[in-house]
Amino acid sequence: MDFQEMHRQLLDPATYPEPTSRVEYRETHISRVYLTDRHAYKFKKPLALGFLDYSTLERRGFYCAEEVRLNQRFAPDTYLGVVSLRTFHGTLHFKGPGTLLEFAVHMRRLPDERMLDRLIDQTDLGLPGEIERLARHLAPLLASSAICRNEAEGGHAAIVRTNCEENLVQTIPVIGRALSAEAHRVMTAITREQHSRLEPAFAAREKAGYVRDGHGDLHARNICMTDPVQIYDCIEFCRRLRIDDIAAELAFLLMDLDFRSRRDLAGRFLAVYQEHAHDPGLVALLPFYKSYRAWVRGKVEALLADETDVAPELRQAALDRSRRYFNLALGYHVPRMLLLTTGLMGVGKSTFARALAEALGAEQLRSDVIRKELAAVPSGQYRRDRFGEGLYAREMTTRTYREMRHRAELLLRRGRTVIVDASFARQDERQAFLDLADSLSLPVRLLHLHCDKAIAMVRLDRRQKEGQDASDGRRELFEAQAAAFEPIPDSPLLITIDSSRPVDYNVQDVICRLLTG
Repeated sequence: MDFQEMHRQLLDPATYPEPTSRVEYRETHISRVYLTDRHAYKFKKPLALGFLDYSTLERRGFYCAEEVRLNQRFAPDTYLGVVSLRTFHGTLHFKGPGTLLEFAVHMRRLPDERMLDRLIDQTDLGLPGEIERLARHLAPLLASSAICRNEAEGGHAAIVRTNCEENLVQTIPVIGRALSAEAHRVMTAITREQHSRLEPAFAAREKAGYVRDGHGDLHARNICMTDPVQIYDCIEFCRRLRIDDIAAELAFLLMDLDFRSRRDLAGRFLAVYQEHAHDPGLVALLPFYKSYRAWVRGKVEALLADETDVAPELRQAALDRSRRYFNLALGYHVPRMLLLTTGLMGVGKSTFARALAEALGAEQLRSDVIRKELAAVPSGQYRRDRFGEGLYAREMTTRTYREMRHRAELLLRRGRTVIVDASFARQDERQAFLDLADSLSLPVRLLHLHCDKAIAMVRLDRRQKEGQDASDGRRELFEAQAAAFEPIPDSPLLITIDSSRPVDYNVQDVICRLLTG
């Protein structure tokens, strides 16, 4: 029976041993999952990817059994066993005689509305408390997992090196799509340098018992906030990817919260976890491991984007996520600094600044928003002031830049990277912020965005039509701003950006320049 026919029958409620009103289908890069009203049936794709091998029916059966065994540690009430899918006279069933086609992991279906990723997407008001509950649940669970020592020559540090190198090699094929050659080169150099620097810490933590047989895939989509918490879908296909430092385990969840724009929840989780776990060496290793985990997710999404039997819209979404994960992985290594956007209206400064801030975990100070705050004007209220008048008179602009400088200084002193998102049309405005960075002994870069006028016009018209942005820029003001815009002197601090290129491409390019220059 070919896959299409098998898939068609698996979508039929009559195929299943329990009554169900419907069957839902979900897909990952390595699995196909069919959901009835109360149960889930998870099939492994016949893949051989280097880090896993499901290429034969025998292997898929073995790893289904391993998945049940290992996941019962974290979700004991969820995993029910392994079932056989058979065909008899062309009809599929899970019980009775017939030719064996596949094995599946049989699970109790968890409530979608309690999945942590769903709660985050819906901005559930109870999230802070739930994140604290998760931290309190995980601290003793990880502390009770089996300690593993000296499983390879060179100890755990050698395994970490192997995993990192394999991860880098496996992303070479996606260069040119989700990843630039320069980004791959930069990450390779950083990973090797940091591994060498941290090798004594890896060895010390292994000796102290922090390397455990854990979960290996601890992120929001694999956590259901029921009572008790159910953590499912651990890595069963590769022992060395599941056995790791507790810091690497937690880094996956923390990175996932960062990726989902909830660094506030990541901070809260870490604080509560530390209250219960008392792991003094944890924090120092998190940037390295979070970067590694983000690169892993970038690789996984890139693999899904390359699967030809996946729907085109799913492939494109996976490719977009892959680029963002790679940018986040690189962003963890950018030191604290001050970044200033500059350029004419419509060139995409705010869109770029927002994406860069996500990758760096930076604070974005947007002049359009702060200007209206100072004038007690709602940020979404559109103003039609003429160029240089009203809300955009010189005195109001001076006040806005002064306030941005004040806020930037406070944030920089608190240890944050800051992106000041403004036109910076005058040299004295730029110089005031360059002087601020100098006074704090921090690096600073001026990010000059530009594109063809026609592209800027299209963007201005679209933004004005949508009417939901804080900016009041419009096409009839463009020439006046261009005439008043003072030239930007050439400098090692200047990075020029062609904003007609995709945003994530530019973010990756800029991060690489920040890391190498």
